Amino acid sequence: MIRRILYILNNKEIYAGGPGRPRSPVWVSYLFLSVNVLVFIAMSFAGGSTNSEVLIDFGAMYGPYLAAGQYWRLVTAMFIHVGIFHLAFNSIGLWIFGRMAETLFGSSKFVLIYVLAGLCGAVVSYIFNPIAIAAGASGAIFGVLGALAAFFLTMYKDPNARKNLYGLLGLAALNLVFGFLSEGIDNWAHMGGFVAGFFLGYFLTPVSGFLHPGFEGFYAINKLKNSVARYGAILIIIAAILGGFWLGNATLPINTTTEVLKAEKFLKDRNYTAAIKNIEKAIEVGTLGDAFLGRAYFLRALIMVEYGNLEAALTDIGYALATADSETRSKSIELLTELNNLR
Repeated sequence: MIRRILYILNNKEIYAGGPGRPRSPVWVSYLFLSVNVLVFIAMSFAGGSTNSEVLIDFGAMYGPYLAAGQYWRLVTAMFIHVGIFHLAFNSIGLWIFGRMAETLFGSSKFVLIYVLAGLCGAVVSYIFNPIAIAAGASGAIFGVLGALAAFFLTMYKDPNARKNLYGLLGLAALNLVFGFLSEGIDNWAHMGGFVAGFFLGYFLTPVSGFLHPGFEGFYAINKLKNSVARYGAILIIIAAILGGFWLGNATLPINTTTEVLKAEKFLKDRNYTAAIKNIEKAIEVGTLGDAFLGRAYFLRALIMVEYGNLEAALTDIGYALATADSETRSKSIELLTELNNLR
């Protein structure tokens, strides 16, 4: 299989555009690799890529933040890695299989497969691991493996294609088994990414054929692979992403983080009634030691000040000082000083 991969990568007559057109250069794979490495370096200087706060600050996935409207984390998490080995394994996978997929599908389709499969993996992870901090390009890379498997499945009669297909399926299965036997590996993202990549890869496989000896069966024309079917496949995956995200939001347990973040949004819009509802939910489920519980009390104190209920505000400031983190405590002390000056 490795020899076949190298042959595909190095042979100038094999490319996504089909015979008679110049082969497009492989560059997106290198771009994604570079971004991954640069983000990892930045995280290392910011406190380390295994630090939970650094991961959150740089855009890792975390269910309560997603439910509060930070949707961009579904994308940014794909470029964040937890530790050097996580980065190394994904970089190797992207270097080998990313370049191969970009060669076979072309850069634009490769981006579609990589990003949409990564998003599918992310929402599946969100549904089944809503409270975990998740990051990494693994879902997208499994999507690339799935797309390559679909590519070779369309040419199943070709013995070389069958060997590649079995090799890719075996590699994916081996990684999933390893994931189930190890801690801290997000197999839900892997499986979601693989399925989405396989689906997209089947419909996005180019219809023109290789004319190089040994590859006559490659890019076999399939009646389903017309522009309507391709756009339909992309829309189905987008709908699956949106539906999965909605399901993740619907099944996420009520938690202080989400409720406080929502309350802060309402507070900025001066929608105090809606903010109070979220704050009361946060206080109801909050526990001692939860920094967001302290933030909830502080936010309610701010609203009480706006309502002119200074006694209630002072009570909430007391709770905030007892439960909040250092930043919220400082803000609570400033508010307490202002209120004392008014009395």
